[in-house]
Amino acid sequence: MSARYLSMAAISQKIEKQVFLPTEMSTHTAIATTAKGVVHTLQVPTEEPQEDEVLVKVEYSAVIPPEVYMVDNGKYVEQYPVILGFTVSGTVMKVGSNIKDLKPTDRVTTFSYGPSRYKGIQQYAVQPRSVCAKACRIPGNLSFDAAATIPDNFACAFYTLFNQLSLPMPLSLPALETPPLANSPILIYGAGSTAGQYMTRLLYLARYKNIIATASAKHHEYLRSLGATHVFDYRSSTLIEDINNVVGGSNKLTMVVDCISATTTMNNIAKVLNPTGTVALLMPVKKGTTLNVDEESDLITTLPLPDQLNPFGEKANVIGVRTFFYQEDTVLKERLLPAILPELLEKGLIEAPRYRIMDQGSLQQRAEQALELLRTNQLSGEKVIVKVSD
Repeated sequence: MSARYLSMAAISQKIEKQVFLPTEMSTHTAIATTAKGVVHTLQVPTEEPQEDEVLVKVEYSAVIPPEVYMVDNGKYVEQYPVILGFTVSGTVMKVGSNIKDLKPTDRVTTFSYGPSRYKGIQQYAVQPRSVCAKACRIPGNLSFDAAATIPDNFACAFYTLFNQLSLPMPLSLPALETPPLANSPILIYGAGSTAGQYMTRLLYLARYKNIIATASAKHHEYLRSLGATHVFDYRSSTLIEDINNVVGGSNKLTMVVDCISATTTMNNIAKVLNPTGTVALLMPVKKGTTLNVDEESDLITTLPLPDQLNPFGEKANVIGVRTFFYQEDTVLKERLLPAILPELLEKGLIEAPRYRIMDQGSLQQRAEQALELLRTNQLSGEKVIVKVSD
């Protein structure tokens, strides 16, 4: 029978038979930091997925700022080697015995944090089901490269707003009901960042009506399209005055997210925050006036802030957001990536941010190029992803 007359089921079976399934004795290439300041190419075992896991053939993976701290400063590293890459987009190869809603050949995008076996810059990665968004529900025009840009910052944004800040979690998005604090001003400082973009969008979809954003001027139009009510240039000499004007006077803001979390951004926020207000800092907090990462960087990874660096006063509620703990919320663990993200993408309510693809040279060279872009602050409002599969 001609292939064009095969049923869809037969075609699917044919594809599955042609997919290379690694054996327990297989190895594959991975990129890891093996010592402070060192990145190497390794051969690592291709593991079998456990009962609540899937094995994914990786197409693309995102590199994020904490990885620069890991490589350059040894932060967050308990034991070397540590494989790099904090997202995965790719194809499911095998599923664990408890997995009923994913199968081989399904497309997924995942937030690949945790031990090295979960990380993204390797040819095959085991992933817990709870961090996977089924990509077959993603519109066809969202490619593997675009899909790799989304899960980590989306999870960060949702967790920050609806867990850490305790805003009521909407039953659906767009929300069907107006939340209690819908008209209260909420400031997203550094909204041009990819996490800030998703926060702005999620607040709008949740029917908040007074979303204030600071960002470089080049991001203003896009942030307005996402739902920002007021957008200000954080470099403006009148920034504090401008924010106070739209909130009705000084120190009227009761809720702020600092997406940058540097000493300069905290000092500005302290000038507009109510003394008893709440500020969520995306960790780590960076000393100094820039985001440059070097050997002298002193990163604060836990709260409370040292007294000399805390501009908020004793009565302010200062929250340190560490997205890697988001699955301690059982609702988010069960629904955020497995259900909420695919639904929003399917409806076209959120989209991939701008991004750059590192696809030239060896896999190690691509990873090092991505790290250098972050290390030297060459990215603004965009992600950097590494092409893993050739």
